[in-house]
Amino acid sequence: MRTVDDIFKNVKKTGECGSCLQKLCHFFFQRRKNAEEARMFEKINHIPWIKRFRFTKAKKRIDSSYAQHLQNLQKAAKHRKIHVAFLVNEISKWHCDTLYDLLENSNHFEPLILVTKRVTCYDTAEEFNATVSFFKSADVHVECAYDAIEHKYLDLKIFSPDIVFYEQPWSFEYIQSVTAVANFALTCYTPYCFHMMCSEYNYLELFHRFLWKYFVESPWHLESYKGRFKAGNCISSGSLHLDKYFSKKVPNVDFWKDASPAKKIIIYAPHFTFTTQHRVATFPQNGQFMLNLADMYPQTTWVLRPHPSFDQSVVADGIMTQQELDEYYAAWEKYGTIIRGGDYFDLVKTSDCLITDCISFLADYFPSGKPVFHLRRSDQSREFNDFGKDIIGTYYQIYSNAELEKLFSRVMIDGDDFMASQRLEQMEKLQLLSDETASKRVFDHLQKELKIQ
Repeated sequence: MRTVDDIFKNVKKTGECGSCLQKLCHFFFQRRKNAEEARMFEKINHIPWIKRFRFTKAKKRIDSSYAQHLQNLQKAAKHRKIHVAFLVNEISKWHCDTLYDLLENSNHFEPLILVTKRVTCYDTAEEFNATVSFFKSADVHVECAYDAIEHKYLDLKIFSPDIVFYEQPWSFEYIQSVTAVANFALTCYTPYCFHMMCSEYNYLELFHRFLWKYFVESPWHLESYKGRFKAGNCISSGSLHLDKYFSKKVPNVDFWKDASPAKKIIIYAPHFTFTTQHRVATFPQNGQFMLNLADMYPQTTWVLRPHPSFDQSVVADGIMTQQELDEYYAAWEKYGTIIRGGDYFDLVKTSDCLITDCISFLADYFPSGKPVFHLRRSDQSREFNDFGKDIIGTYYQIYSNAELEKLFSRVMIDGDDFMASQRLEQMEKLQLLSDETASKRVFDHLQKELKIQ
């Protein structure tokens, strides 16, 4: 499908009429965007009673298939390597590299990256090709599960996987869905984000419940899903994102515009949910002010790290035109750089603070111990869960630009991080990092289930 930019790109030179057509295109594109998200999210766990019998029957069939697959793989593991595929359709959400390495370095597993395309109006051939190129340059075994020439999604069975890890629950063609893949492989999921909100999206009837194993971020999440959804397939492994804190690799600093010791290094990471889902995005209120803040303090250098869906949403929701967005990004060149992509932990390790209204980033940044300015809005549609509240309770809560300027000056410029001790106490309580990585726990669990010695 075409983006709104494609629709009106030929009328930008027509003056006022072009502007009117642009607004009209925004309106219809927004309606299509909201309809797509409604199909994906709204009432996603409320299966009509008339379909409940078919759902229950499918669940029993899938569980029976898993039992048979596991039994067969336990025998197969004695004389061959187990084939583990990672199905990826969005590079910015790739988070299983440490687990991939563990599998590749083992004598019992053979990992494979399967790149497919999202079933969404936002995905493009360029994004698909970029994802393929990324993995080909990463020295991993990669295959395409989408035929870009025929525009066809491939049956994963042709790759002979024994276990399939999903990158995310969203935007997969049915032939590559858990329901279809369960016929010939065990299915697993490790969250691409750290779940911080009270949301049924975290345990979907038509995705998570049909999985063989769902590796969740903490014991709190495990007990929550058991209590709320009667989940029986969850394993508390920890967040694979946080494994990056264990890396001994020297962090890359090439992305900082000025990494001199005299500079305070700031990350600004805006979210995309302006009108839908959680409604946490505050960019309309403070996006321009961030440039002003960067200008006020020459002793700072910045990285703008927008959410992967930010560009599409800020245009589709009518916050900015594409031209205005391009100009906004160009303005940041004076103060720093713009970083995209999935791996942002070099940013985390080398930065001095984070300013964000994102959700998962609030948890990913927490073990750094550094201050966070949490941008808030009063009409947020969902509450943070208890685990999330424990984390954000140690952050500086920002509801206005005046508050941000005041606290930023005190904490970052004057050096008075008065909530530092609270973050330290909460880190010890939540125990997000331990002596063993989450990837190692997932790896060990697979070996245990397959009876690999």
